[in-house]
Amino acid sequence: MNYFAAALARRDQEVGEGFVLESARRSLLEHYGHFALAYSVAFQPGLLRFGDETGFIAYRMVGRTAFALADPLAPRAQWERLVDAFVAQKEDVTFWQVSHGMAAILAGRGFSVNELGLENWIDLDGYDFSGPRKRSFRTAENRLTRSGHRVAEMPLGVFDPARLEAISLGWRRTRTTKRRELSFLVRPVVLHDEPGVRKFFLLDRDDKPVAFAFFDPLYEEGRIVGYLSATRRWLPDADPLSAYFLVRRAIETFQHEGVPRLYFGLMPFHRIEDKEFTKDWLTRRAFRFIYTNPIAQRLVYPTQTLARHKEGYGGESRQTYCAMNKIPSLPRLLKLIRACGVV
Repeated sequence: MNYFAAALARRDQEVGEGFVLESARRSLLEHYGHFALAYSVAFQPGLLRFGDETGFIAYRMVGRTAFALADPLAPRAQWERLVDAFVAQKEDVTFWQVSHGMAAILAGRGFSVNELGLENWIDLDGYDFSGPRKRSFRTAENRLTRSGHRVAEMPLGVFDPARLEAISLGWRRTRTTKRRELSFLVRPVVLHDEPGVRKFFLLDRDDKPVAFAFFDPLYEEGRIVGYLSATRRWLPDADPLSAYFLVRRAIETFQHEGVPRLYFGLMPFHRIEDKEFTKDWLTRRAFRFIYTNPIAQRLVYPTQTLARHKEGYGGESRQTYCAMNKIPSLPRLLKLIRACGVV
């Protein structure tokens, strides 16, 4: 074990494995949190953190396998040392939704690397709601404005907590994964105020919330460089276009503030080609099966529908990756289901 790994191991023994002070996590987020899952890496409940106040890898243990989430929240120059120390301690390691740069580091250390799917964003400067692809935004505004609805960014403390919980649970009961709140690749909904997170509500004519949308901040060197559309939920009997009205008002707010980008997150298994890195064939086949099989789309996760919706915003996209250093991959793919809270 090298000096860096030994130092991290000693620190973990002193303060408990996975412990990094919240103040340190926030400082790292505000300097290096320029990727979509940065806020989740810093603050998602249930994650452990390998590192210290100079940088860390966020992860979850499932059995003996460490599931690392996204890129390290650390200076780029520290990534390789963090990876080496993490692998030396955990041995059985997988990484999920990492960037191309991180994928290259892992491939150079013998990991199999598979494309996981695109994540997309829009540049807000000059973005508008004209054209046939954005008809739903215009219809939503016209219809919901006529019915007396409005969107407001407000602290959660002004609302009845039971009402917000009813929105969240009502929405979740309409999903294929209705039994529990998903986590890991998706940050679970938090129904209280969070520093930096923007929370917008759709209010009916009686000023009661019927839907909400939450946006996680992205930072670079202390300044906001974008937001991630992290959570959108609505009552089952709410107008089907409620989310479009919420997102439109959020976009207009961010444009007025000069925010550069809005991210929409991962489109799992969408447009994966696996031509650059040494891939795991079983992982690729599993991803393709889920994406193309109608039964899997209906019972597991509607990835094609999600991709069509997100691409409807226009904008740009980039590939994300997952990586493993142990075989066979099947047990680790099954453990991912547990890591995400599906079972």
